[in-house]
Amino acid sequence: MKITIIVSVYKNTRALKLVLNSIINQSVKVDEIIISEDGNSSEMKDFLSTVKIDNLVHLTQEDLKWRKNIALNNSIKKASGDYLIFIDGDVVPHKKFVEGHITCSETKKVCCGKRSELGEGITKDIYDEKISVDELSSSYLQKALSLFKDGTRHYEEGVYISAKNPLYKIFLKNRHVRYIIGCNFSCYKKDMESINGFDEDFKYPAIGEDIDLGWRFRGLGIDLKSCRNSANIYHLWHKKNFGSEAGEINNKILEKNFAVDRFVCLNGLKKLTDKKGEKE
Repeated sequence: MKITIIVSVYKNTRALKLVLNSIINQSVKVDEIIISEDGNSSEMKDFLSTVKIDNLVHLTQEDLKWRKNIALNNSIKKASGDYLIFIDGDVVPHKKFVEGHITCSETKKVCCGKRSELGEGITKDIYDEKISVDELSSSYLQKALSLFKDGTRHYEEGVYISAKNPLYKIFLKNRHVRYIIGCNFSCYKKDMESINGFDEDFKYPAIGEDIDLGWRFRGLGIDLKSCRNSANIYHLWHKKNFGSEAGEINNKILEKNFAVDRFVCLNGLKKLTDKKGEKE
């Protein structure tokens, strides 16, 4: 199985440096790394020109506000792997992140992880190289109190348990997944193609890169499978950039699709003009 990891980015080269360092030091190596940039910044171009990774591909597009789904679809088309892992450029993977996804992978299944959202203080320490994410994950339980005090959210999602562990298989493997979190999931490329990729009608963050995606997968018989705690990522703190109005706009698009059971989006990898994907 050939593995492509797709990293969604927008200008934050400091975070991407940490992400790439983690990817190249994974216990299971990927065959291809695609940097899916929602823009075309000179800073990102200059940074990546210094990165010496043979299997790295950098895709750009004109910076016209938030168009992440378009960038992701372009990355899917370009991907040479038959298995795709999706992360964001501000989440640093655990050293066994890829291994967790691959161990849990199945055809007609989407492997869904979660994220531990680090606080501002520990994020600064990571950027300042006072502690690495590898060191943090290795001492994660011991640092619980300090992480809570620093404002870490979803702490429990950073606790690592191998998917190969018998206890994981007994107690954790079959946990119900409500929806995809767009910064941590994986699937076979052919399964992503079956729903026509990401819906480019979504022009704001959230919903279009997670809730809508999971709903459409399930509508075509591709279920969501948990890989929580075995494919961990650590989200670096930053200020939120969107508000309630964006959520309302996204919800209206989602409700419209719900009404007609449009599991195959019209404005995705392919531009469809028929009613493919709607309930007869």
